[in-house]
Amino acid sequence: MSENVLHIDHLTMRFGGVVAVNDLSMDINRGEIVALIGPNGAGKTTAFNMVTGVYQPTEGKISLEGRDITGLRPDEITKLGVARTFQNIRLFSSMTVFDNVLTAHHLRRTSNFLTATFRLNLAEEKRMRQESEALLKEVGLWELKDEMATSLPYGKQRLLEIARALATQPRLLLLDEPAAGMNPQETEELGAFIKEIKDKFHLTVFLIEHHMNLVMDISDRIYVIDFGKQISEGTPAEVQDDPAVIAAYLGVDEDEEQDGAKEVGA
Repeated sequence: MSENVLHIDHLTMRFGGVVAVNDLSMDINRGEIVALIGPNGAGKTTAFNMVTGVYQPTEGKISLEGRDITGLRPDEITKLGVARTFQNIRLFSSMTVFDNVLTAHHLRRTSNFLTATFRLNLAEEKRMRQESEALLKEVGLWELKDEMATSLPYGKQRLLEIARALATQPRLLLLDEPAAGMNPQETEELGAFIKEIKDKFHLTVFLIEHHMNLVMDISDRIYVIDFGKQISEGTPAEVQDDPAVIAAYLGVDEDEEQDGAKEVGA
């Protein structure tokens, strides 16, 4: 039996009279890559925001490895092993590539103001710098370590944001449209990179993505939502052929749904 990492139980998020997420239930098991897809405005990022503590759900429960994390602060959830990237890249623009990753490593530090004042944390600081170096080498960014983060090409900035998330030592990695703004070649390379780091760092990956080629290529399972409500769940092949998914994406009549199936997977 698969070990459950993330359990979302009847999750609802209302903003006044608007229901952004409506009674959503999901399960993500250890070692999976699971995608959450849907048309623009379907509620995908709102779901991510609830999982990571940005929003507190109006209703429902979120469990991480059996522990209720509903309503915890983002920093508390990160310390429990959840890391996230954003659709709009959020690097520390005034820092170098190396310092972006080193700063993320500080989340796990054990030193405090007193030990830092008396320089009793030198061994820990040295270890974090070594771990930052190793991580940048793993993701192919070491040669750019002294560059300012925002001076990197767009695709490299995406990799740096993922590397910074990995520096927090997550077990569950949430990727919010990691291929946004990438060309087809960069998107293909990103897919290989995600699969590589999943195995190398023993991750479970939960992603939102609009690039269907990427979703279909790397996902073990896919959940589809529309207007905040789940309309489909299954393997890429099952979801690609689901008439409800085709209708949600293409807005076609029933007679046209079968012809539209190939477009969803394109």
